[in-house]
Amino acid sequence: MISRAIKVCSLAFALQLAACVGSGGSWPAPPAPSTSDLANPPEVDSVNGTLNVTFTAAVNPATGGPGIEYNGAFVPPTLRVNPGDTIDITYTNDLPASNALPYNDASLHFHGFSTSPNPPADDSIGMLAMPGQTLHYSVPVPLTQPPGLYWYHSHSMGESNWQLYNGMSGAIVVNGIASFAPETAGLPERIIVLRNVIANEPYSDTTSESHRALERRADGTLVDTTCSQPWDVGGEYSTINGQTVGTQRIVVPSGQKQFWRVLNASADGFYNVSIDGAGLQMVAIDGVPLKNTYPGASEQTVGNIVIPPSSRAEFIVTGTGGTVAFRTSCTDTGPVGDPNPPQVLAQVYGSGQTASLPLVATPGPTPPAHGTYEEAMGSPVRQRTVIFSENANSTAFYINGTQWAAASGPMFTVASGTVEQWTLENTTGEVHVFHTHQVHFIVQDINGVAQPPYWRDTVTLPYTTSDTPSITHVLIDFRDPEVKGTFLFHCHLQQHADLGMMASVLVQ
Repeated sequence: MISRAIKVCSLAFALQLAACVGSGGSWPAPPAPSTSDLANPPEVDSVNGTLNVTFTAAVNPATGGPGIEYNGAFVPPTLRVNPGDTIDITYTNDLPASNALPYNDASLHFHGFSTSPNPPADDSIGMLAMPGQTLHYSVPVPLTQPPGLYWYHSHSMGESNWQLYNGMSGAIVVNGIASFAPETAGLPERIIVLRNVIANEPYSDTTSESHRALERRADGTLVDTTCSQPWDVGGEYSTINGQTVGTQRIVVPSGQKQFWRVLNASADGFYNVSIDGAGLQMVAIDGVPLKNTYPGASEQTVGNIVIPPSSRAEFIVTGTGGTVAFRTSCTDTGPVGDPNPPQVLAQVYGSGQTASLPLVATPGPTPPAHGTYEEAMGSPVRQRTVIFSENANSTAFYINGTQWAAASGPMFTVASGTVEQWTLENTTGEVHVFHTHQVHFIVQDINGVAQPPYWRDTVTLPYTTSDTPSITHVLIDFRDPEVKGTFLFHCHLQQHADLGMMASVLVQ
């Protein structure tokens, strides 16, 4: 656990993460509630098979921190593409030069894309622009890429956490969801980007704080009461599409169905989302429609969805009438983890004028391309163990006892066209969020509890309160012939990755 700012909350596991009831907190003079419907972020679409866009990494005058400037504003747009398109990005680094952290490097990762890890595509290791330099990305969107929600974000080693805290990220939509989920066709589509951000605070990656609230009972036992305590943001707060949470309105007329695509673009914040009195009809997780998983798979209606940092959830919402809260519940990240507060993210109104929202396109005349996602994986050819650990004061983080060093080379070498089973062991008193670049995986079980066989690129590893580590088994799919080269896997609590909890794998 390392944090720049004070957050408060706690909880317990129930398969992955569950929810508890907690009190609200004191915000620094929030703006007046919005009177208009929450708008989607700006959007750039591909044209004739290519999406061209120019970004600049620069100092955001509103925060004093780094940001991605697009069209003169620090609001990274949603990129909308089709399978088979190419994303061409010119990315210029106008941040000031520095001889100490933050060095103000600039780079991008195309999270969830099953595309080449080699330059000029999704190379998160070697492609890096120092201040004054420019990168040119050309990222193929595979014909086999499942239609869904992905994202791009900063991945500069040692300062990705700082840059994500400052909002250097945006959504990517791969069109075609209605081919797998026909019930989404023609629905108004909302892109919702949630971030825990930091305002006007100097760079630091060394502060270690404990935020648990313990209460001693009459019998002498200590009880964790963090979830029922007031909380202070201390410079860190949540936003929804760049606006302060709790002040925004989302209009869903009574009986209307809308398709919500929610991205957790946080450096380390968890969002356990729900809408008071309404079910969420889950359609896709981490960009992959649930119907892509196995024959007969279908959507599920649930009361809440836990979205770890970097993960995405896509679901259908039906207007209930009246005014209800779109909220996140308290999330337990462990006795030494960073608490995550319960918050009202927005108010959902059953009447009013909706923003100008795109409609989910109906399936076209060409059948959607299919890849390995629909095919049975077969038996893994190899088992590996990946151990997540940290030192006593949470200032150094490790995978298999080593800290990230690019010079060390790949930790594993994998044969292309195969499937492997990895055993993920968390030996620490806080959760970690396992993420692999380039490929997806299926979670088999967590601490012996079988999991729904959905494709994911992110999974939360439970913390341990004993000498026995938590155990998560995943089947990782290295069958895609496009994915050859060296790429990263790491904890997506980005500060943990910055401080060493990252390694690479070579697929050949």
